[in-house]
Amino acid sequence: MNFYFSYFGLFLLSAIWGSSFIFIKLSVDSIHPVLLTSYRLIIASVILLFFCNLNKIKKLFKNNKKDLIIIALFGNVLPFNLISWSQLHVDSLIASTLIGTMPLFTLLISFNFFKERFKIQTINGLVLGFFGVIIFLKPNHESITNSNLFYPLLIIFSSILYAFSANWVKTVKENASFELACSSIGVAAFFSIPLSIFLFFMGDNQVSILLSNITLKSFISASFLGVLCTGLAISIFFKLIESKSAVFASQSNYLIPCFGFLWSYIFLEEIFTLNLIAGFLLIVIGGFLVNRQLK
Repeated sequence: MNFYFSYFGLFLLSAIWGSSFIFIKLSVDSIHPVLLTSYRLIIASVILLFFCNLNKIKKLFKNNKKDLIIIALFGNVLPFNLISWSQLHVDSLIASTLIGTMPLFTLLISFNFFKERFKIQTINGLVLGFFGVIIFLKPNHESITNSNLFYPLLIIFSSILYAFSANWVKTVKENASFELACSSIGVAAFFSIPLSIFLFFMGDNQVSILLSNITLKSFISASFLGVLCTGLAISIFFKLIESKSAVFASQSNYLIPCFGFLWSYIFLEEIFTLNLIAGFLLIVIGGFLVNRQLK
């Protein structure tokens, strides 16, 4: 994958994942977070199966059972549930901004556990982008401090899980990106089903009540979340990891807050501020430094 095509993939991935937080917010309005996670994983895995080579999937799963389970749990099942649950209490712009911490955790995990080494330019780019995220977050500082910090911290924890999973992808043998995406999503969907069944046996969570409360708007949003923001986006993400590196692919998370705000501005009429523009510039420059180093 050449340098310019990698950039295109990075921006496309950021734009898609930036919209996912709006879809999650609309979905959890009437869909339980656990059911939402199961639905988006199942629909994504079904769609991906139509485009995957089944023989390659069988071979991939046979040789990488443990790795696929780790990637599925830490990269899909756990963070999807935690973010959906958190967005019952925080808005989509805050969630998309906090996920922007993932590249820093990706670097730290790569450095400490996977023994990767990076030049000073790469580290400078990551730090610069991280400060951009902080500046970007500043306009919403009051809305976070006035709410329960537990939920924003859950989103940051989710970014750590994403970072660990992104690094683990590199350990998979014969990692054809599309088959890897399909296999990991399929495994994640498999593990999400028992969680949904467990939900039905908890308290008064009857199937009929949970399903009858789902609105058309939430259902359509959840479908977009499964097809676009899960199936397509994860395929692009794994392709970037395969052709470049986990740190390179994680740079999409520096642009997710920017696209998250852009979609909020278009659909929810949010207003641009000087802090957002300054944060955006730092994020883009930081991402450029890292991408240039890793090309």
